[in-house]
Amino acid sequence: MSPAFSSGPYFFISYSRADTKQQRDIVAELRMRGVNIWVDIENLVPGSPGWEREIEKSIRGAAGIIVLLSPESNNSEWVRREVSFTEENDKRIFPVLIHGDENDSIPLRLSSHQRVDLRHNYKMGLDQLADALKDHLGVTAINKNAGTDNKKKSTTPSLDLKKIALPAALVLIGLLCIGGLAFAVRQIANIKIPNDPTKTFTPPVVNITITPTEAQPVTNYPAPVGKIVFTCNIDGDEVCIINADGSGWRRLTDSYRSFNATLSPDGNKIVYLMDDKKNTEIYELDLATGKTKQLTTLKKSLGSPEISPDNKYITFHYRSGNSNEAIWIMNRDGSNPHEFYSSPGKDVHDATWSPDGKQILFAMGKNDSNKFYIMDFNGGDPHLVNDTIDSRGRSDWSSDLISFDQGAPNLHDVFIMNVDGTNLRQVTDGNNSQGASLSPDGMWIAFTAYTADSKQSPESCDIFIMHIDGSDIRDLTNNNYCDYQPRWGK
Repeated sequence: MSPAFSSGPYFFISYSRADTKQQRDIVAELRMRGVNIWVDIENLVPGSPGWEREIEKSIRGAAGIIVLLSPESNNSEWVRREVSFTEENDKRIFPVLIHGDENDSIPLRLSSHQRVDLRHNYKMGLDQLADALKDHLGVTAINKNAGTDNKKKSTTPSLDLKKIALPAALVLIGLLCIGGLAFAVRQIANIKIPNDPTKTFTPPVVNITITPTEAQPVTNYPAPVGKIVFTCNIDGDEVCIINADGSGWRRLTDSYRSFNATLSPDGNKIVYLMDDKKNTEIYELDLATGKTKQLTTLKKSLGSPEISPDNKYITFHYRSGNSNEAIWIMNRDGSNPHEFYSSPGKDVHDATWSPDGKQILFAMGKNDSNKFYIMDFNGGDPHLVNDTIDSRGRSDWSSDLISFDQGAPNLHDVFIMNVDGTNLRQVTDGNNSQGASLSPDGMWIAFTAYTADSKQSPESCDIFIMHIDGSDIRDLTNNNYCDYQPRWGK
């Protein structure tokens, strides 16, 4: 590893090999301004085995990605793939225009992003870029207030679900012995999870502080049933599955990069995305036999396949060339893929079905700012669900509830609401909770959460489940790599 790269939060830099000289100058200037940059040629041997997986790992662990824009980078397949992978992993993109005309240097997918222009005022542009990167990490205000004491460190406590669970359980046992169940419940409710004071997102409803415990579930609360399929970052992204009670874990794929899986209505098969180093396509896997089948040959960027409740169709989002993402639909066997809905100038993505299969819920917007809409499967105009929501886009629909996550970068929380957008409420508080998926009976939520600081320890994310009121949190996958993108099925 290059001595210029230090541990801690870092930014990945994407660039064309033709712009290597400019890249080196920019990286040197940013490091002088206190920004940590990861550069491929400093840390990897070009053409070595595992190069691509290391690039993926570095992007996944980065706080964001800096893209150097030029005519050469706009024509670079590697830059495009790195930007696509960054978007798939919900990382912040910082475009930087270094030379060339805007029409030749800026791809359509980044045209709506705010960018730094280094073509005319190089030093001022670098100052602006460094400030934006530090603001993203939440360190600019600290640096301004630190005076001459450069060794001052933030005392912000990090949330560790695994460390909180046992003490809370012991408190419960002691209180039960002293004063009975009613008193214990009142006292446990007063145990607060520490909030991150750098959190700037203010939810549009009253926060509900959750207390992860190992206490007994609410009386008559149904036990979690079914299976949860998810992405497991074992040797790069693969697909794993686990029973909702935490038993029966197994790895389902072991080839290239596999992710974004969902279960068929009968629970016997999954559909998922696989990147074969050339294109991302939709595949099907039979859980009993292990046999796989490729369902699409679109040779473009696809995302979030979801099977209809009647097992007849699959919806997914699809970006053709540099155009915006649109919702597409195809028959269950992969035949007749066609556009379902698109909107000029906006991305339409991450669709999911209503429980009866008559409607489709999807996100529409740009980048990390999206609203949710519902549209009849037979056509018509989509209608806005709730205009106060600002989400990246992933959601789920079960029974009469919709689940999703929203919040500032690295500070997401899980929310649920009624299908008509009413009764919006937050059900987690901290630990960067995201990717919420409802159980088929609508009584449980599976989600990804971090057991350590998500910036410092990106590998610390596990799959958790909890009641829809935020109680009885359980860590299903407790391991030393990241598990995410849960999807609950039968």
